[in-house]
Amino acid sequence: MPWPYYSALFLLLGLVVGIFIGRRFAPKQLREAKESKLAFLSGFRYLLSNEPDRAIEAFTRAVSFDTETIETYFALANLFRDKGEIERAIWIHQSIITRPHLDASIRLQALYDLAIDYKKGGFFDRAINTFKEVIRRAPAKKEAYLELAQLYQVLKDWQSAYEVIERLGKITGHDYSLMLAHFQTEIGKQLQAQGEINEAEKKFKKAIKINKRCVDAYLHMGDLYLDRGDIKRALNTWKEIINLTPEYSFLVYSRFVNLSPEIEKEKVFCKLIKELEKKEDRDIFSSLFIAKYYLARKDLKKAKDLLTAALEKAPSHLTARQLLAQVYLEEGKTKEAIELLRQISKDLLPQNIYQCSQCGYEATELSWKCPQCQEWDTMKPRIEIGVNT
Repeated sequence: MPWPYYSALFLLLGLVVGIFIGRRFAPKQLREAKESKLAFLSGFRYLLSNEPDRAIEAFTRAVSFDTETIETYFALANLFRDKGEIERAIWIHQSIITRPHLDASIRLQALYDLAIDYKKGGFFDRAINTFKEVIRRAPAKKEAYLELAQLYQVLKDWQSAYEVIERLGKITGHDYSLMLAHFQTEIGKQLQAQGEINEAEKKFKKAIKINKRCVDAYLHMGDLYLDRGDIKRALNTWKEIINLTPEYSFLVYSRFVNLSPEIEKEKVFCKLIKELEKKEDRDIFSSLFIAKYYLARKDLKKAKDLLTAALEKAPSHLTARQLLAQVYLEEGKTKEAIELLRQISKDLLPQNIYQCSQCGYEATELSWKCPQCQEWDTMKPRIEIGVNT
């Protein structure tokens, strides 16, 4: 037979074989692709319905049908992490990273997620090294810096945390001065605990230079001066808190109470009392402190006027009402005092007196860093409830 005839025969045979294979295998592949897609969509529906166990089951089924779908692997790994199955999440992210011919952005995301796995699993050294690798590959990835700094904070390696955030600030141009000031303050506290007082003082001063509203730095620098016996310098340092951040002035007044006999001899203290009394926009904590001052000296009229003004701003303030009841007793107005104390007793329920201005988290104790959103200096006293000074 001539060659064109053989060529036509081979082409026809190839077409028949192709049709046979297509009919034999294509439906299965199409069916699996369809089932993989449906399983993937089901997984996300379960996620939205807050059914993580069923979501894991669906994503696992999707992966079994289509081993090339990277998005499914990411979703499955993150679900395992959220469920606390860290080892399985780590294995999946590692398997993604080792794939050949993987897009660089996908490999970077897998590496970042792997670092998160290590962090959540408590493998801090591995997490630190992996976040560093992410930063090496993507120097502008802000999230990696913040996660790395968070790890150093957990480990109380404040100097490393400072260096990471300082570098991030230079890269992004964002103002991280408050965070950096707190890191310097924490370094100062460590030095103070080790007896390195002069070095601690330098760190507190540096913190204030970085951000002059870092309350914690003023508090501890004042404590440092007090330990040296320099009451005047301590008072001047703490006075800055009252002027700059009056919402935290109660922290200063609680220190004054413990030093009452000594500080009253200081001119700076007497001057402060007069300044606060004349101040029209005086914060409630200052009003309560001056009221206590005059109540101790039996100047009941001044004490009562101050407490009445304070209660106009915060009618349910517990400390203000308690002090006013004390004034009534001193005046011999027993009936009024008993009535006020009776009202107070109705409100004596466990209450969270600090609230984060960023995320709304509530707590009974003050912390400079919100335990929930991890922001610094967002935990504020709830004025309507009251904080004892």
